[in-house]
Amino acid sequence: MQVSVEKTGDLGRKLVVELPADSIDGQVSGRLNELRRSVRLKGFRPGKVPMNVVKQRYGQQVREEVLQQVMQSSLQDAIQQQELRVAGVSSIQPGDDAEATFTFTAEVEVFPELPDIEVSGLEIERPLVEIEETDVDDMIQTLREQRREWKDAGRASASGDRVRIEFHAEVDGERIPESGSRTVQPVIGGGALFEGFEDALTGVEVGDEKTVELSFPEDFRDSSLAGRTADVTIDVLAVQTSDLPDADDEFARSFGVEGGLEQMRADVRRNLERELRQARTNRLKQVVTNGLAEEYKEFSLPETAIRQELGQMRAQLKQQYGQDVAIPDEQLRPGAERRVRLGFLLAEIARQHDLDIDEARVEQHIADIADTYENPAQVVELYRSNPQLTDQVRNLVLEEQVVEWVLDNAKVTERSMSFKELMES
Repeated sequence: MQVSVEKTGDLGRKLVVELPADSIDGQVSGRLNELRRSVRLKGFRPGKVPMNVVKQRYGQQVREEVLQQVMQSSLQDAIQQQELRVAGVSSIQPGDDAEATFTFTAEVEVFPELPDIEVSGLEIERPLVEIEETDVDDMIQTLREQRREWKDAGRASASGDRVRIEFHAEVDGERIPESGSRTVQPVIGGGALFEGFEDALTGVEVGDEKTVELSFPEDFRDSSLAGRTADVTIDVLAVQTSDLPDADDEFARSFGVEGGLEQMRADVRRNLERELRQARTNRLKQVVTNGLAEEYKEFSLPETAIRQELGQMRAQLKQQYGQDVAIPDEQLRPGAERRVRLGFLLAEIARQHDLDIDEARVEQHIADIADTYENPAQVVELYRSNPQLTDQVRNLVLEEQVVEWVLDNAKVTERSMSFKELMES
């Protein structure tokens, strides 16, 4: 095999590969012989079809299949021979199919050559957080609120009540919506609506109708009202109050917890500690990757890698929304380029510093994932039997190890904060 390499750009390379024709002819003949023994053609006994008939009927198809396989395998051999770190293959085209040689051309892109990655100048703040009993109390309170039972209040609304209303707005002669009304049932003081709207719902009774002037915030979920001041007509359909269940052993059993409230608090603490680990990891990873992306933003990126990342982003959007999302590549491209750039940087740090994946951490990650399901053992077995799922976890673990290496070598300061502050930051 003869290989020549031509540089076609910063990362582009063109490989021209020459192969002896007799090796290809031999493979084609072998395939045709196998086919001759199994093919069934009218007028011939099985295994007795003349070779010239087999060649005439299947020769071209078999040769094309052999050439495709030979080009793929030979390209990998050529890449290894030339010691290229290939990020993607743009095209592979057959060339001359002469009597003595077969030639094909491949357009590839190589990984960018990165310098030794220096992180000693990165300034990173590491959060110091402990799960307190008050955090457990807050979660138990949230669970109590999820189990509250609503009933008619029989009085004017007050803080903590749920008010179901219909409303429409008038803005500069425009009615929103054009016909009918919007229906909502916020809890007063719950933050579902902005303060002025909640104030308008305080002290109302079933059957009340009122019109008030409200200034809607810029981030209001209804874009037709966001940032506008409107006359809002409100019809009160229901005012409801609720009783919170007591936090006792019976309450714990309603969530399937055996062992009473004490065991429930222990389970809640364990879940909060898992959330804490994940939130802290995500925060540190975000800070580290932001710093790396800013420090090393000049090197070229392979277009094939960007296109692949765009495809993955579109697949994620389709999975999220249940259909193809019509977003132009121009909008998605900055995010794709950032992901590709960070992927190269993290992989290069791992390569430069011989960071091997910690298999014990992989097992712990899988165990943590499984622990959130009803049957953890079944989930663990699913991951162990699915290489793709396991590889996802292995890549995640390697990223965490790279982040930890950066933290060990950057300028790190520590800041104490509450669990709530971490989760809201």
